[in-house]
Amino acid sequence: MSPKYLPAASPALITNDLFLAAFLVSVGCTLDRIEKNERRRVSFVFVGERVRELRAAYRAGPVHVDLCAFRENLNQLRDRLGRTVAGQPPEERSFPCPRVSSTVAQSPMQLSPA
Repeated sequence: MSPKYLPAASPALITNDLFLAAFLVSVGCTLDRIEKNERRRVSFVFVGERVRELRAAYRAGPVHVDLCAFRENLNQLRDRLGRTVAGQPPEERSFPCPRVSSTVAQSPMQLSPA
């Protein structure tokens, strides 16, 4: 059996949902690891006795969470996600925007005042 499909009685939970992962971290669940498959898809693996109960509450909605903590955890997970997928920090994966030359040619078309 694939380790991705855990028995229902297992205290671990695997999800690809970034927002669910941020919610679970925000309410105190432990992120055990982030796994990447051969197609570069990632899964968040959580452990703990209440992870399945909290996932059910999240799906049923609404849930209450400290929004500042949720935002911070979401950003931290995105950073970890970027490092996991690329194998390097996100800032090293980004390409700088091309600079526009300061000598841009003026268009012969002029707008008339209305």
